[in-house]
Amino acid sequence: MITDDTGTIPTGHWEINTAFTWERNAEGALYGIPLLDVNYGLSKNAQLKIEIPWVVGHANGGRAIGGVGNTSIAIRWRFRDEREQHRIALSIYPAFEFNTSDASVRRRLVDKGPELLLPLQIQTQVGKYGINGDVGYRFKRGTNELIYGVVIGRTFKNRVDLLAEIHATGPTARLRASEVVYDLGSRIRMTRNTTLLVSAGRSLFNGRDLRFIGYLGIQTTF
Repeated sequence: MITDDTGTIPTGHWEINTAFTWERNAEGALYGIPLLDVNYGLSKNAQLKIEIPWVVGHANGGRAIGGVGNTSIAIRWRFRDEREQHRIALSIYPAFEFNTSDASVRRRLVDKGPELLLPLQIQTQVGKYGINGDVGYRFKRGTNELIYGVVIGRTFKNRVDLLAEIHATGPTARLRASEVVYDLGSRIRMTRNTTLLVSAGRSLFNGRDLRFIGYLGIQTTF
């Protein structure tokens, strides 16, 4: 999902997400083929993340153009665990994104960087439902942005998670112009070390630009 949680990988372990992503708007489509997301457990409450996609843009009526997407490096630190005496977990997840390829910028496959995202994650459990929320400030070229979202999920038979999300991104000076999307997804544990990840959504309001977002991936842990 777009909204992050507070979970971290066990110390010394790896989590690798390999995914196909799809974003469709009025001008065309943008694909991540694949998006590679590599995570490593630094300590009990901290993890390192490096993410980089190969992106393909296909404008309406034009030909497909491919290139290396932006690289994102982030460190999550969960500074408060969810325990019986305080039922809310909290983490921060600062992420620095930069251009991997100037050619991809020239082809308008990616935005001109760099960008810095400073988000806060909140996680709790209400009965059988897990609730995650995040809010963050993105420093970027042009107008800075605010991101915010919430996701609610439930686990069935310790194997399948069903998730529903609302997430928004908007310029800090005009939050009423935020792009708000709803997203439905699932995590299906296939083996001890592999999980199928899937989600799909679109703009919450008719007439907004984002017509479809999709994610299909495999998560491998070791």
